[in-house]
Amino acid sequence: MKKTTKVVLITLGIFFLLWAAFKLFFYFDAQQEKRLVAANLKQTRLTQLQLTQLQEGDIILRRGYGLFSDMIADMLNNKKYDVTHSGILHKKGNEWYVIHSLSSDVSNTDGVQEQPLKNFLQYSMPEKLLVVRPNNITPAQGTQVVKRAQYYLQAKIPFDHIGTIDEPSQLYCTELIYQILDNDLHYIAFPTDKKVRKDTFSTMTTLYNPQYFTIIIDTYPATTSQ
Repeated sequence: MKKTTKVVLITLGIFFLLWAAFKLFFYFDAQQEKRLVAANLKQTRLTQLQLTQLQEGDIILRRGYGLFSDMIADMLNNKKYDVTHSGILHKKGNEWYVIHSLSSDVSNTDGVQEQPLKNFLQYSMPEKLLVVRPNNITPAQGTQVVKRAQYYLQAKIPFDHIGTIDEPSQLYCTELIYQILDNDLHYIAFPTDKKVRKDTFSTMTTLYNPQYFTIIIDTYPATTSQ
């Protein structure tokens, strides 16, 4: 066997093992998530009073289950909150929905998708939710946020696995929000310096930073959020 052929086969073998390990991680993580979702199915996440506080275009942040969520919670937050996923709220009839972006590694649909809020909440740890609103946004502007989110939903934009910001052909969960609020509608002016902008978009803390957002609902225990 030629040396170059051997190197290629070894490289392909390593790649396959890494790919298999990656898929196995998300498989077992999904199984753990299903067990925890079922165990907490009857837990109330948002009260009827809290639901009346919602407005179209609000951003909902949840703390998900599983090892992957644990990693996000630890790496992309501060000590105050540990949220791991985000979406945009909108109402159809009398029911609230969430437009958000998920990878096909954790969802049946890859990329931007729509889900009833009641189902979205089932995948949140109890007492681990935030609802935030862009500072000084009007209800009419909130409606425009929803319309832009629906545009990306109808376009079936896939999930951004690489994390390339300011490129709307692929969007991860928080990137969808930043794309709409900054690049599309100009409701928030995030930093323009490339490094600072990348750092701003690479953390969950931006979505509850009072410089940009007002927390409308905080279900975290008082001892946690003080």
